[in-house]
Amino acid sequence: MTPQESLYYRDLFATLDELRKRTARFRRVALHLHSPDSHDWNRTGNGTLNDRNKFLAVGGEAEFVNALKEHLDLVVVTDHMKCTYASRVSSATRNQKDFLVLPGMEVSLRPEAAISCSRLHILAILPEGSTVESFSRLFAGLHEIPEDARRTGYEEVRGLRLAEFIERIQAEGGICIAAHVDSQQGVRHHFRQTGADIIKLLAIDSHTQAEQERDLSDELKNFLFSLRLNALEIARAADKRHYRWRAPAKVAIPVTMRFDAHCIEDFAQTNLVTWVKMTNLGLKGLRDALRFSETRIRFASDLPRPPSPLLVGLEIIGDDQSLFKEERIAFAENLNCLIGPRGSGKSTIVEALRFVFGYNRTLSELDATNKLSDRIREMQKANLSGCLIRVVYQTQAGERRVLEATFDPQEDYATKVLAPDGEQLCVADIESSGDYPMRLFGWSEIETLGRDPARQRDLLDRLVPELAAVRQERDKLRQQLQANRKDVEKIIGELKIIYERQNGMIRRYSEYKSAFERLNTEDVKKHFADLDLAQMKAHVLRHIRENVDSFATKLSDLDVASLREGLTELLGRAPQTLRDWWLTDATRKLKIVDSEADVQKYISSAAQVLNGLVELLGQQIVLSESEIEAIQSQIRTSFADDSSMQKIADLRANAERRLREVSALRDEYLKTWRRLQITLAARKQSADQLIQAHDRIAGIRARCNEKTETMLNQHFAGHMKISLLFQAGRDVRHFIEAISRFKIAAAFARQYMNRRIPEILAAHFNPVTLVEALVATEADVFAGRQLADDPSTQQITPAEAQKAIDLLRPWAMDEAAQVESLQDSGDRLMNLMKLEETEWDDEESILLNDRPVGELSPGQRSSAMLPLIALAETTPLVIDQPEDNLDNRLIGQVLADILAALKEKRQIIVCTHNPNIVVSGDAEQVIVLNAISDRKAKVEKHGSIDNDDIVQSVIDIMEGGREAFRVRQDRYGMDLPSAIAVGSSE
Repeated sequence: MTPQESLYYRDLFATLDELRKRTARFRRVALHLHSPDSHDWNRTGNGTLNDRNKFLAVGGEAEFVNALKEHLDLVVVTDHMKCTYASRVSSATRNQKDFLVLPGMEVSLRPEAAISCSRLHILAILPEGSTVESFSRLFAGLHEIPEDARRTGYEEVRGLRLAEFIERIQAEGGICIAAHVDSQQGVRHHFRQTGADIIKLLAIDSHTQAEQERDLSDELKNFLFSLRLNALEIARAADKRHYRWRAPAKVAIPVTMRFDAHCIEDFAQTNLVTWVKMTNLGLKGLRDALRFSETRIRFASDLPRPPSPLLVGLEIIGDDQSLFKEERIAFAENLNCLIGPRGSGKSTIVEALRFVFGYNRTLSELDATNKLSDRIREMQKANLSGCLIRVVYQTQAGERRVLEATFDPQEDYATKVLAPDGEQLCVADIESSGDYPMRLFGWSEIETLGRDPARQRDLLDRLVPELAAVRQERDKLRQQLQANRKDVEKIIGELKIIYERQNGMIRRYSEYKSAFERLNTEDVKKHFADLDLAQMKAHVLRHIRENVDSFATKLSDLDVASLREGLTELLGRAPQTLRDWWLTDATRKLKIVDSEADVQKYISSAAQVLNGLVELLGQQIVLSESEIEAIQSQIRTSFADDSSMQKIADLRANAERRLREVSALRDEYLKTWRRLQITLAARKQSADQLIQAHDRIAGIRARCNEKTETMLNQHFAGHMKISLLFQAGRDVRHFIEAISRFKIAAAFARQYMNRRIPEILAAHFNPVTLVEALVATEADVFAGRQLADDPSTQQITPAEAQKAIDLLRPWAMDEAAQVESLQDSGDRLMNLMKLEETEWDDEESILLNDRPVGELSPGQRSSAMLPLIALAETTPLVIDQPEDNLDNRLIGQVLADILAALKEKRQIIVCTHNPNIVVSGDAEQVIVLNAISDRKAKVEKHGSIDNDDIVQSVIDIMEGGREAFRVRQDRYGMDLPSAIAVGSSE
């Protein structure tokens, strides 16, 4: 990698990081911090008054800001009834990029008697740069409140209703927070205390008192909502649960953490920081975050960890023929929306990701009816030809990698993995490595998923973490069966060769044995006993020598030079510096020459030992052959005068030779047959374990289905209900087809389709148990079987069962060879093994409103699939046009909620034409694309939905964009963007 290339990748990372800065992200915020000008400054700190004097001196605002910036991103200075210092510090930070102070005031208010006669503390926060005069307008008509310079901080607002004072704050463009609501000055405390005292006074019995206390809680909720407070301030994160009420409009009451700092030491109270997700620091961002409090307001205890892994960004470098010339796109870690008119390249970006991640290899699994695979390939070829695609990926471990591929329509996978410095890493396949997961659903693939129960089941399984290990074990066992079949197939080939050798001589074993036994009577045995023993000794010695010769041959084939095999060619192509390194430094450190000499010495020593053994065996064989010749000579001499015995001796010798040859062949066959049986026994063990794994998977699924249903239904608004119909082991589609394909059903009956024999067998057996029953020739286990759900089907008779077993039995006894032999040259056994490997699984049907999704409309199918694909994993999720086939009501009420809720757990990238997904989903990053001609497109801008230019793009590009913002305003009470507010009367 050249320095220029390394610099290029660093520039790519820097560009993407800069683009991501316009996204919404969590900032450290303190909404209740007192300034050195406050009367109770330093009341609990250990610092000296020098800090206070330094901060209050001319120019001391800068020192104060620097002290804050170490720990916080946004601060609201809220002195008691005073704002002069807050306004000065706020003005001093207006031009700072990553830090801001908002002016505020902690107002003491004596509210109406309906609450109590005690004073309450309210935080009034005005926009950045607000002056003292802006705060003074909050006290218009309140003559007892002097001007800011003359206030002591102990003043109280009297004679003004709390709701009216809140209206004044919001009229100034500010926000209002009820301070420390649970303290002695808190609105919740006083409301409940006053109400409790009245209840105790009026309650007749304990039951009545409990009912009235519940009513009081509801009254408090209604009261707080009626005040239109922007938030409540709490002292502990655990208190948040007390305020998770929802109004009829389903808007939660936001809460913030009570920072309440009074000294410089308090600035570092990280446990009291409120984490607020904002795009730009400012009051508007804070107000919007409070409206989206469920996902935008967090405390240290519930701050979500950034989703991991994630796609950092994408670079496409094309040519004159491709859709994109040169573009860089940055992705936020939460919700990303790609928007633009037709032809602007949204789907092309999805397809670029598909190609880089190698998912072209699974295109054949998509809907064949609509030729979806062909359409995707055509789009890729038309828009990505000539494109170099780079994806910056951040792994689970936090490491950044570049996944790089040049689009090639002839290849389904061509991706390289590079380190940040551009060095290529050794990753053969990014998907199988497991380090770069991503889930991608292109256009119409969600609806297609609704017609594929197997893929639905796989996604459901991902919702149950404990299933992963058992499923992996099951897959491994299936692979073991397939590998075992290949071993069996090899052994079958060896058996066939032995069986057919010398024109099938093994089948003459019984003939040769009988012929020899007829000649080898007891009297004859006595004459040849010594000769037989000598010949057997010689046979043993020759067998041992063959083994030693074979081993010596293998040893002689070993070449020490192989330790450096291919090195000459490798170094020949390398630069001189590498050759010098090898010949000097590496060769010396590795001691290659010494190692080769040692290995050669050991080989030579072993060869000498073997040569000595061969020599000894040769000597013994010569002696044995001499002994045989001597015995044969004695026999000939003894039979010299008896021609009949001479004939018997000659015939016996010939018969013994033939029997010896056929016996050797038979022994070789039996040895190979034993290997076959051992291999099949290992197969049975794997097959039994496979059944056990299936049973464990079924048990886990059945146990977790209720929890899974609850998870899938959590985002539906009551008008839709998802449920699961589970039947253990009943997904037998492939099994039924295999029973017919391997002619298993035909062995039972001619009219097996009309008799529904495949369905009967699949109903009572799985592939493993069916093969076991056929091999074990257990006819009784088949007799009387029929379909329980169709009693009209004809039962399998005992005669049919026996006939099938006879036709399918994989081996039988060969009486001529006196061995078991394979039927049909082993084809029966191979077919049974393939049948045994057929996949079967549990049937798990997804129901929408109690109807199978496969029977529903495309829109309904998509509706049921959306929560499934969103919830199934935490890896990056890419979806192209999820709104297709859905009505706007469902998009607004279900899809947007799902995306908004799940984007904290996983990165989501969506291509969409529907503004509700962008707006109600509260997109952290919006990528705006545009079609600049019929064949060219470009990326125009990045930014969150908070940015005015992005808002304008949503309005201009997306039909219903303006209305989507108004819906959000109605739902969350958020301010209309200026681009819409100007035309709000339309």
